[in-house]
Amino acid sequence: MSDVDARQGRARPAGPGLAALAVLSVVAVIALVVAGLFYYSGSSARIAGDYTAVAAPADQALTAEMNGYTRHQRHDLAAARSDLKKEAKTEASFDSQLAEITFPGAADSTADALIQADKKRIKLISLQAQAATLRQLRSFGSADQTTTAAVEVQAGRIRQALSLPPASAGDF
Repeated sequence: MSDVDARQGRARPAGPGLAALAVLSVVAVIALVVAGLFYYSGSSARIAGDYTAVAAPADQALTAEMNGYTRHQRHDLAAARSDLKKEAKTEASFDSQLAEITFPGAADSTADALIQADKKRIKLISLQAQAATLRQLRSFGSADQTTTAAVEVQAGRIRQALSLPPASAGDF
């Protein structure tokens, strides 16, 4: 019989085994709490690292593609269109990788807003890449500036939420 002495019908006092189990349970709970604190204390830095690991290569590629477009937009329609297509592909890749990062709280909705703003920019770039003339290609300039500004605002908000320094113009 468990805690009742069958011979006398009285409850037995808890033995040292139960006390050891109680102590081990308390120690296990404390260890889990401490481990959780260590895990979450590093999560901001880890998430910031994940974000920069995605943003830095995208920024580097976009800089090269935008510089190529700037060089070609006045005299080489095929090359300028190719630069725009590469830019759209780089931005779509960035968005896919960004969507894989789990952001905390408000930064998560900001990441979603960045992806949505970037999708609008990709759509515009894709339309621009279909231009039949250099003049038509350049006519997207003000719309491109507007969509780029929307992306930069959201990227700035994410960087701020992750305690990262502000990005250069045009960068994530």
